[in-house]
Amino acid sequence: MTGGYRHEAAWNAYGPYLTMQLAHAYLLAGDPARMDALLDWVLGAAFPETAGRAAALSAWNEQRAFPVASDFAEVPSRHWYMGDIPHGSAAAEYLLLIRDILFFEADEDRDPHVYIAPGAPGLSAGGERVAVDAAPTIFGEPFGYRFTHNPDQRTLTVDITQAPQRVRFVHPCRFGAVRCGRRPRTDGSCR
Repeated sequence: MTGGYRHEAAWNAYGPYLTMQLAHAYLLAGDPARMDALLDWVLGAAFPETAGRAAALSAWNEQRAFPVASDFAEVPSRHWYMGDIPHGSAAAEYLLLIRDILFFEADEDRDPHVYIAPGAPGLSAGGERVAVDAAPTIFGEPFGYRFTHNPDQRTLTVDITQAPQRVRFVHPCRFGAVRCGRRPRTDGSCR
C-alpha cells in the first residue's frame, strides 16, 4: 500500500472507494490511526495534482491511475486504467465512513450499544465541538451527542442529547479510564 489501496491484479490503478472500504475496516477493527491515514489519501485523491497544478477538478473515480497519483513518477510497463467516471459508490462509502467515525451502533448477543466517536483521535481539536443531532439508528430512535476535547485538562466530554432506550454507550478511549456521570459499568461503558 502506497497511500491508497493498489489494485494491481486487474486495474493497475488505485481504487479510491476500495481505499475507503479498507479505511472503514480499520475503523471497525479499532485502528483509527490507519483509518485516518487512508482517509487523508482519499481526500487528496479527489483533487489530483501534477507538476504542482490541479490535473483535474475531480471526484472519486472508480480508479486513480498510478501515473496521476505519483506525478508521473510511476508508469506501469503493462496496461493500466486511467479511471472512469465518478461513482456514486465512492460518495456513499465516504458518507458511511464519516457516520461511523462519529458513531455506530451494534446489537450483538442482545446487548444493544452505541460506539461514540470511535474515530476520535484527531476528531476534535482543543476546545472545538463535534456534534451529532437526530441521527437515525438501527434501534428506531434518534441519537445525538456533543463531543468536546480539552487537551489542557486532558478530558473528553460527551454529552448525550438524544438516545434510544435501553442501550449502553461505549467510547473506545485509549488514553485512560472512561468515567460516567451516571451508572458506570465495570467494562468501561455507560448506560
